[in-house]
Parts: sequence; structure tokens; C-alpha cells
Amino acid sequence: MTATTRNPVFDYRALRLLMGIIAFSLAPLVTIIALKLLPSVSASYYTDAQDVFVGLLFVVGAFLWAYNGHTLPQTITSKIASIAAVLVALFPTACETCETGPAAIVHTVSAVVLFSILAFFCLGPFRKKTKGQPGKRGRRSKIYLVCGIVMVAVMVIGLVAVLALDRETVDKIAVIYWVEAIALTAFGVAWITAGKTLPFLVDEDQRLHLFGS
Repeated sequence: MTATTRNPVFDYRALRLLMGIIAFSLAPLVTIIALKLLPSVSASYYTDAQDVFVGLLFVVGAFLWAYNGHTLPQTITSKIASIAAVLVALFPTACETCETGPAAIVHTVSAVVLFSILAFFCLGPFRKKTKGQPGKRGRRSKIYLVCGIVMVAVMVIGLVAVLALDRETVDKIAVIYWVEAIALTAFGVAWITAGKTLPFLVDEDQRLHLFGS
């Protein structure tokens, strides 16, 4: 899409940038509001950060629903991720004083689906036109690759830890919190990069100027 054909009212790059900023800031923001290190980012649902956690996930869900990518498969996966984000917000995770029930299972499955699709965007669509390219495109491709690998790796590490350790230990060392926080950070970095606003990562003719050219 060229500068002459780009919609001046709504720009997909700005959507990606906002998504990235929200993802990057979600974990530290709810932790600051909760005033303690949580066993998981999702556990902020049971703290004063509940409104922020749920609200930002609904915003992410809305952005993902509006985001169509460049192909039909990207459109479909983005819609699935949107629904998953909303389900993560609506169905709370298990907590220290409540038993794991259907809501917590829906939450966990939805979170895995959401992070998996976001990792897919990093490893697939975002790298499609930058993979093997020189200069700034090549830099973006490497960032997408690293972010995607990090997201997959921390999910695997989290699964191994949950299976190998007892619930008390998992909560005490905040395994799930760090898995979610690192995955969200990687997600945020990738989508901020895809927002094409950082001059050292994008050529001037493709760059998003936040306040006009």
C-alpha cells in the first residue's frame, strides 16, 4: 500500500502500534495497581487492577477483530484471537481461594490460543515480506523471529513447570506471571515494530508519522 492509496483516516500501522503498546504495558501496569507481585497477570482480576485488566483485553479483542491482515487466513486467525482475548477477560483464572472450574479452564485454553496466534503472526505473516531482506526490513524480520521464538519458548517452559512442580511452588515463584509477562512483552515489541514508526527500523517512505508527515 503506497502513501497515495493509504486511508488517511485509519491506518493498519497505527492499529499495530497501539496493540503493541497495550501488550507491552499490561503486565507492569496491573502489577503497579495491584501493589504486589501476582501469581499470574490474569490474577489481577481479583485485585484493584481488575477493570484495567479486563478493559485492556477488550480493547485488544476489538483491535484484533478489526485487523484483517493481508490474506484470508490472517483475517480468520485474527478473529479467533479476538474471541480468545475476550474470553480471557470474561472467564477468570483460578485463584488461591477458589477451585479450578470450567471458567478457569476456558481462561487457560483461550490464553494459549491467543498467545499461539500472536506467535504465529510474529513467525509467519510479519516476516513474509521481510525475511532475508537487507537493511531495516532485515532488522524487523530478526525482531519478529526472536519475539515469536520467545513466546513459544516461554509457553513451553510454563507448561513444563506446571507439570513438574506443585501448585504452591508455581505460585510462590510466580511462574505463570513471568511466562505471561515475557510473552506479552515479546508480543508488544513485535507489534510496535510492525507499527513501522521507529526510524531505525523502517525506511522513511514506509514510516508511520504519528502527527502527520
